[in-house]
Amino acid sequence: MSARFSIIELPKTRWREARALRLHALQTDPSAFASSYADELAFADEVWLARADSAERHAGNMTLFAELDGELVGMAGANWSQREKIRHVAHGYGVYVLPAHRGKGIGGVLMQSLLDELARLPQIKKISLQVNSESAAAVALYEKLGFATVGIARGELFVGGRYYDLLYMERKS
Repeated sequence: MSARFSIIELPKTRWREARALRLHALQTDPSAFASSYADELAFADEVWLARADSAERHAGNMTLFAELDGELVGMAGANWSQREKIRHVAHGYGVYVLPAHRGKGIGGVLMQSLLDELARLPQIKKISLQVNSESAAAVALYEKLGFATVGIARGELFVGGRYYDLLYMERKS
């Protein structure tokens, strides 16, 4: 991987870049996300500003970005509850790498960085995520990182006139 490649928590001042990357992801790979482009396009600027606030980590949310030559090329996030009975479980979400940068290991570096950060949080004991069962590259990456499929939700996503199954995957922190 190039020395110009890095994993960062985005400064709040760069929220517009995070918004652009997220909206691009929702347009490019709509069957990879539960949210839609139309849903998130309608978000007020304040929603995007709140998402970009690194203080969110302390409130149970974290997003890491891959940056190459000053450009955001990928992202991966996790959230977790503060509720006593379920605060030990983090939920991965929003994993995306721009198509032009896929196959270069960026997704793996992003996910490993996210897992490393979650491991630093003593309350997190398990990480779960959902992935479209047809996203072979994503499923293979998660398996390589120690995730195992623990269930399947049939027809969970409806995108472009068809239904997609979601795999429920998890691993110990």
